[in-house]
Amino acid sequence: MKNIGVALVLSSFVFLCCNNHKNINQELNQKEMITKDISYIPEGVCSKQIDISVVNDTIRCVKFTKGCPGNTQAVSRLIEGMQIDSAIVKLEGIICGDKTTSCPDQLAKALKTMK
Repeated sequence: MKNIGVALVLSSFVFLCCNNHKNINQELNQKEMITKDISYIPEGVCSKQIDISVVNDTIRCVKFTKGCPGNTQAVSRLIEGMQIDSAIVKLEGIICGDKTTSCPDQLAKALKTMK
């Protein structure tokens, strides 16, 4: 009966240590996360500002101030979760009407500054 009690205490101790080890690993992983936030002022487009939040080179949030609301919301939602380099490849060089740039192109330029 004593052996069962000792085994139970030891297994409880191992369980607690393993869980504590996982918590420490989670804290380390959180500390290793690199978050970058910028506010970019675009040029030659209707948008007045682009706010971007990136975590470990993954785009988490994009918000345009002014511009074509439907298009800027769509672009923002479509690139959330994308890697910076993938988004740049997809957005760079897009033009709007007779302009030489666009809100997506300006977003690509903003993302380049975050690399």
